[in-house]
Amino acid sequence: MSETYLNGKISVTSLAAPTPEDIKKLRTLSTDDHKALLVEALMRGEESGISNKTVDDIWDSARQKAQKIKENQEYAL
Repeated sequence: MSETYLNGKISVTSLAAPTPEDIKKLRTLSTDDHKALLVEALMRGEESGISNKTVDDIWDSARQKAQKIKENQEYAL
């Protein structure tokens, strides 16, 4: 699963926990694009509304996502 920003200009697996490949992509952005990406990510979060998930639900979901990424050798840490 990936997240796409800046009208398709960049796709990353996660901004919160970027892979080494994601970090390389992020470092290629101009200062203006980097700022625009962060604003876009913050706006997405704000517009998504309040979740009805518990902290345990969110933690379990994050663990499952991390496990899937770890199992994919392309993103293995």
